[in-house]
Amino acid sequence: MEFMILGPTKLTVEGRSIPLGTAKQRGLLAVLLYHADNPVRVETIVEFLWQDSAVDARRPLLYTLASRLRAALRAVDLQDALVRVPGTGAYRLTVDPDLVDYHRFLRLTAEARQAVDRDQHDRCVALLTRANELWRGEPLADLRGARCEHLRRDMRERQFGAAKMLAESELVTGQHDRVLARLEPLLIENRLDEGLARLWITALHAAGRTSEARDFLGAYRRRYRRTMRTDPVLDIADLLPTASARNQLAAVDAAVPVPRQLPNDVPDYTGHSGLLDELDALAVGEGTPKVVVLTGMPGVGKTTLAGHWGHRRQGWFPDGQLYLNAEAYGPVPPVGGQEALHRFLVDLGVPADRVPADTHRRVDLYHRLMDGRRMLVVLDNVVDSDQAQQLLPRSDTSLTVVISRNRLRGLSVRHGIRSLTVAPLSPLERHHMLGRIIGPGRTDTEPAALETLARLSGGLPLALRVIGEHVVSRPQARLGDLAEELTCRLLDIEGDDTDEMTLRTVFAWSVNALAPMPTRLFLGLGLFPGGTIGTEAAAAMLAVDVAGAERALDRLARAHLVNHDTVRRYRMHDLLRRYAADRARAEEPAEQRHAALHRLLDWYLLTAVNAVTVLEPNRAPVPDLPEPRAVTPMTFTSDGAALRWCETERTNVLALVRSAAVEGFHRHAWQTVGTVHEIFDRSGRQEDMREMLRIALDAATADGHDPGRVGTLVNLGASYFTTHDYDRAGGLFAEALRLAEENGFAELRTACRHNLASVHLRTGATTTAIETFQEVLTDCRAAGYAIGEAYTLYHLGDAHRQLGRYRQARLLYQQALAIWDRIGSLRGRSLNHVRLAELSLDTGQPQVALDLGRVALELHDRVTDDTIRCDALTVSAEAEIRLGRHRDALADATLARVIGDELTDPLRQARALAVLAEALRAVGDHDNALSRSREALDLLDDTDDPQRQAIRDRIAVHHVHQNR
Repeated sequence: MEFMILGPTKLTVEGRSIPLGTAKQRGLLAVLLYHADNPVRVETIVEFLWQDSAVDARRPLLYTLASRLRAALRAVDLQDALVRVPGTGAYRLTVDPDLVDYHRFLRLTAEARQAVDRDQHDRCVALLTRANELWRGEPLADLRGARCEHLRRDMRERQFGAAKMLAESELVTGQHDRVLARLEPLLIENRLDEGLARLWITALHAAGRTSEARDFLGAYRRRYRRTMRTDPVLDIADLLPTASARNQLAAVDAAVPVPRQLPNDVPDYTGHSGLLDELDALAVGEGTPKVVVLTGMPGVGKTTLAGHWGHRRQGWFPDGQLYLNAEAYGPVPPVGGQEALHRFLVDLGVPADRVPADTHRRVDLYHRLMDGRRMLVVLDNVVDSDQAQQLLPRSDTSLTVVISRNRLRGLSVRHGIRSLTVAPLSPLERHHMLGRIIGPGRTDTEPAALETLARLSGGLPLALRVIGEHVVSRPQARLGDLAEELTCRLLDIEGDDTDEMTLRTVFAWSVNALAPMPTRLFLGLGLFPGGTIGTEAAAAMLAVDVAGAERALDRLARAHLVNHDTVRRYRMHDLLRRYAADRARAEEPAEQRHAALHRLLDWYLLTAVNAVTVLEPNRAPVPDLPEPRAVTPMTFTSDGAALRWCETERTNVLALVRSAAVEGFHRHAWQTVGTVHEIFDRSGRQEDMREMLRIALDAATADGHDPGRVGTLVNLGASYFTTHDYDRAGGLFAEALRLAEENGFAELRTACRHNLASVHLRTGATTTAIETFQEVLTDCRAAGYAIGEAYTLYHLGDAHRQLGRYRQARLLYQQALAIWDRIGSLRGRSLNHVRLAELSLDTGQPQVALDLGRVALELHDRVTDDTIRCDALTVSAEAEIRLGRHRDALADATLARVIGDELTDPLRQARALAVLAEALRAVGDHDNALSRSREALDLLDDTDDPQRQAIRDRIAVHHVHQNR
């Protein structure tokens, strides 16, 4: 008797196959066999079989399946094998695991590993040969869904590991030709696996084919660099046993570029020698993954300590350093786990467009890339244990330093991670550090004054540096006079209950020493709601020219009151920001603060209008814009410059909109959102845009501005429309239409009716949609509203195409394209070329479709709309399949799938996956094609969009064709 789950679920007795019933019944048996002799909860079984958690609804079906499965088992004398475990809500299948092919595979693999440990490589070869023969195809083939895919990946990885172990033992036993024959198909499927590459090179050399090994190593390195944007870690000394063989490969061996991301070291670093020694000891320790948490009060020098130690021990980490500022404190939201993983994967060489969208896949890839590397990972400004958790490498070859103001007890309690507290510098250390900054010429003559200044710092390195720079900037003054002056001035500011002053006091001195213009800017930056500020925005706050603002910012940077972020952009430390805000509220009249914020909001709004005018020149601006009386907004000479500004300022704009609403600048709030929403909709987090739109709607209501309210309702509805939530979109469009009709807003009424017609079209009411679009088209033409006319013609084309009226659809698309060409709308041209490409596929013209799709892709760099790019890649891939260009189709469909994942648009994801499955079938990869089809079907279950049935039908047709 043998149970099989390494392929379709089967049961054989004396070579005879036993009927097991329906696919769901076989799936139930597969789940139980995978967990043989262990209880499996009903909730788990339901998730495997139906990919949902509706246990109560599925329970009757499960009982029926279990009853039928028991009957099948009884027929082969397994009377009581399947039982419900009392009191646990679980089923257990009691069978000898050795009767199950997968468990027999695991046993044979474990025995083979033991044989290798004893240098019994002949035995290992025999065991693993038997183990590999058990595989008959896709494991757990009767199951689908995300949870099953996770199991399948694990099973495939075990099979892959066994194949590599077998090859290693065959090499030891001199079976080089067998190794080469075994590895060749694996290399095709795993072209970047470094373990396989090592085995292949070693086998080639052992077979006397060293020149081929050299050629392969060169090609492998080029392929790896091209794909991963870094070098593989292939050590020639480990690959080949003799010097002569190593010399033959040395010509193609290159140094491995490594990331070096630590902040710059400080030349006069002082103190914390005990902590530095503890980091040394932890880094050279053996065993479990090495992680340490540095905690301590703000300004105590946690980041500087980690950076100094990392630079001092750079040689211990030959594979580089990764650094992340997790932004736990400040106006910008903390860096989420997904974004942090994305940054690290790109830093490790993964192209940005190949970073997995799924969190679990990102985590798995990160850990695979970190495995075996000797790296220092610094996670700075971490808010809590969960934020750090995903970024802790599992490998014991790297060291991770987590820096936070909070005690991360979750890491200590759950994972036993060591936590070190960074204390203020001792009196002696303060004295030494300040002496280094000021220089011996002055400190040697006034040691007592130096001691007073050191005491005033409170032992905080940041305070010491500010004090030191203040003293250095007054080379003629006596230290005693400066110490007396500072002491007197500090007494007027709130201190602590000891003889040492607080960091707030030191900041007060630093700001008081500034000239009037930098002081004004410092206080203004305390009220600036964004994360980083550019010189132009600072100029608007100060009501000065850009050159004056830049001089003031440079003066603040020299005093260490702001930091350079990028060229001409600056960031303020969060403690300094809070201090500046407190002083601004206490010292600046409310009218001045109000005026500065007003100028800032004017500048951002009008600069955004200028950017959008370049990107969408025919789009009407929001109504009632302010006049640029007191500010000079930026202007842009190219699409690229406008897009770069929008991307750079995206998080700032969200913070400014929030601030505008809170401070009563309601009109600025909704006008800014109304200006940027269409550009921001093209990429980035949709939820951020929706938050802005909700704020804008409340602001427009508070402002009593009915056109603004109607426009914001339309924009919010459009946001839901893009994610296929047609019920919410339709409700918002209807509310906007009601307000537009009540107030006699003809143009807005037309826009609302157009959007409602789009909802009708997407929800299957095609005839109603056509009637409404025709009425809208008449209104647009009567009003001379060209862009509205173009969009209406475009959507009328969609409606007629949906009804199979291809000739009429093509005519309408061409009319829309002519208008977009005339008014210069690049986005409109891109949209239309994609639709004409899809229509060309419908009418059997794949080459025309491919050419049109390429036009849309060429426009993408100027349009930067990921939805259009995803659609253009998908239609191009489908055209390439029909033209027999299967490899090109595979590349385009894969990229479309990645972009769809980033958009988190299930419909586009499913459409791209369906085309990707066709491309995989075309190149003969039927197993992966089936997996991609199943992924697409799973995604379609998550959307109610009527278009999903067309994708399901497409998958079904190709699945049937494949089975024939």
